[in-house]
Amino acid sequence: MQISNFILKLFLALHRVYSVYSDLAEIWRSYPFREIIERARNGVDAIYPRDVLKPSIMLLKGANIYKTPTRYATLDELLILPPAFTPLRLKRMSELLREPIFSDVDLRHRIGGFDVGMPVMVASMGSVQVANKVSLEVARGAARMGVPMGVGENVATTWGYSKRIRSSQPCFKERVLTYFEHMNDGLGGVTIQQSVEDAYGELWNRVYSDPDIEPYIQKGLVGFEIKVGQGSKPGLGGEVRLSREEAERLRDKYHFTEDPESSLRGSIERHSAPGTYVPEILRSMLRLMRNNYPRCRIWVKLGPFRDLPEVLDVLLSEGVDAVWIDGKEGGTGMSPYVSMRHLGLPLIAALCSVSGRLGVGNGSSSVIVSGRLYDGGHLVKCLCLGLDGVAFGRPVAVAGWVAGHRGVENYLKTVEIEAKMLISALGKYSVRDLSREDLGCLDRDIAERLGLRYVYG
Repeated sequence: MQISNFILKLFLALHRVYSVYSDLAEIWRSYPFREIIERARNGVDAIYPRDVLKPSIMLLKGANIYKTPTRYATLDELLILPPAFTPLRLKRMSELLREPIFSDVDLRHRIGGFDVGMPVMVASMGSVQVANKVSLEVARGAARMGVPMGVGENVATTWGYSKRIRSSQPCFKERVLTYFEHMNDGLGGVTIQQSVEDAYGELWNRVYSDPDIEPYIQKGLVGFEIKVGQGSKPGLGGEVRLSREEAERLRDKYHFTEDPESSLRGSIERHSAPGTYVPEILRSMLRLMRNNYPRCRIWVKLGPFRDLPEVLDVLLSEGVDAVWIDGKEGGTGMSPYVSMRHLGLPLIAALCSVSGRLGVGNGSSSVIVSGRLYDGGHLVKCLCLGLDGVAFGRPVAVAGWVAGHRGVENYLKTVEIEAKMLISALGKYSVRDLSREDLGCLDRDIAERLGLRYVYG
């Protein structure tokens, strides 16, 4: 009997070790952590193949471009197709009086009312501890690169507005002011989300009347962002696991499915309300924001909803500064497995649904996307489709954890150089010159939906 109990305990112990190993292995395989870590550590060197043994091995290995197929199509279905005849290169050569190279590409752009160094944004990451803890490093790196940054929902409510509630977690105002203090040449800006629970504390009102933030509002560097949804859990609100002590502190501000005080578990799920919208509510909210915060940019974040075309029509007709569509592949928060597996449209499907509304002159409104995007190729493909830019969330957070603000800068520099290389390969030297003629598609149906050439046709 004792032997049987020993074997059972040993089996259970081994099972726990195996479960931890399996979870870590699955996480590592499911996302390009290795590539992002290399970018954060090595900067521009990470763009090129590196051989740690002998140069001749690269001749055999080649480029690692073949990966395990995903459940659904991604931007990898699209290819960038350079031409042999490049009249815009000739025009650029006449301007420079020399042969142009990739470093002559101008990535400066305007997104959502902000002048930016390149058409990239740091996605609005909220109160999740792993993202908030490294948020000051992200702010420094993004600001120095002239890339706008979002501050996600529930930060002020969870970690404090102007003073830290926990010494290891930056408060809301630290994140905002750290970014502004490290800006270069007036490029960039900050957008601020307000959840239902943040609204109880009148977050936007506090920001708009804050004397420390006022100078940046006056310069047009602050935006308020309505979060209608997000990629990894469209239709659900913010989800975070908190220690029992943190849950007790926040029990009157958020929904908990069990009483934190009487719970026997070490961590408890905090649920945030998703907000309720119909066209009339959304229009009224936008007009109220224009009236109450006339000096702030108005941004709206959407999840991968089935009615994206109708929602986008409302937003564009109201003249919002930016619309951000997050594909189901996105998510830096604590999303339930079931929502990540089953809710929402993949990014490429979301783009197909609104394809006719992209790049057709949306006035002053910008449209950007996110969802498992992380390199210069993803950025260029989105620009060619008529989008104004992309948002990176998880890659920037990983880069910040790996090497602080230097890691964030290194990572963004790799994206910048890759994008310049690809755009210059097309014989173009401005973001505004890119178009769908520069893309081909490996899938006939997707090509038809996006208005692209089918490469095998």
